[in-house]
Amino acid sequence: MDGTLDTSGWSRFDTIGRTLYSTDDRLTSFLELLAPYRTEINGTRRALQKDADSMGIPLDRYWAMIVDDWDQAGTMRARWLPRAWRDGRTVYRVDYPDGWWVDIMSTHTLAALSHQLEDELAGLGIAGGLTIAHVTGDDRAVTTLLAAWLRETATLFDGTQPLGVRFTSKHGRPVGGTGTCWAYWMRATDGGLDEPVSVTEETTIEEHDRDLKIAQQLCKIRNR
Repeated sequence: MDGTLDTSGWSRFDTIGRTLYSTDDRLTSFLELLAPYRTEINGTRRALQKDADSMGIPLDRYWAMIVDDWDQAGTMRARWLPRAWRDGRTVYRVDYPDGWWVDIMSTHTLAALSHQLEDELAGLGIAGGLTIAHVTGDDRAVTTLLAAWLRETATLFDGTQPLGVRFTSKHGRPVGGTGTCWAYWMRATDGGLDEPVSVTEETTIEEHDRDLKIAQQLCKIRNR
């Protein structure tokens, strides 16, 4: 991968080419999708620290006052999820082609990548080998480096290339789910060939969707 390439806006295991992300369960999907909204809300909250200090009150109390004013005014800001977010999305069930995935959380995978990319990782400040913290962290220079090497270089025991990466959501494993996520590299599409992934089911997201409600509760985000 070109060392000058800016990957800060990429998803976790993106490479040069298309990457399709999916999860084992709907709740994990919603948690992954809502995470940017929670991050934005937390950023807005932290930006009010100076105002809270100038008023001589704790940030939590000041934030509660601000949010209460926004809620009473019907402002679509803190803690609110616009209806367009739900209306503009569909839940898809997909079938992947036969093949093998790289378990990025495996001890053997972490050790192998640490060995193969020792110099590159040292340049990113990782001198003691990869850990789970690195592959679930937000440093895209690290995670996309791993993805690029696996996609471009790795050959599996049967001589095939991996379909992509299997990993656990950084939001954990929900009750009744696995929290497992999949990053599939769309090699066929990138090569101008027919994509072997098939969509087997499409479902709209209803306002009172149980999994969405749970995800919103966990993220402290409500519907407008």
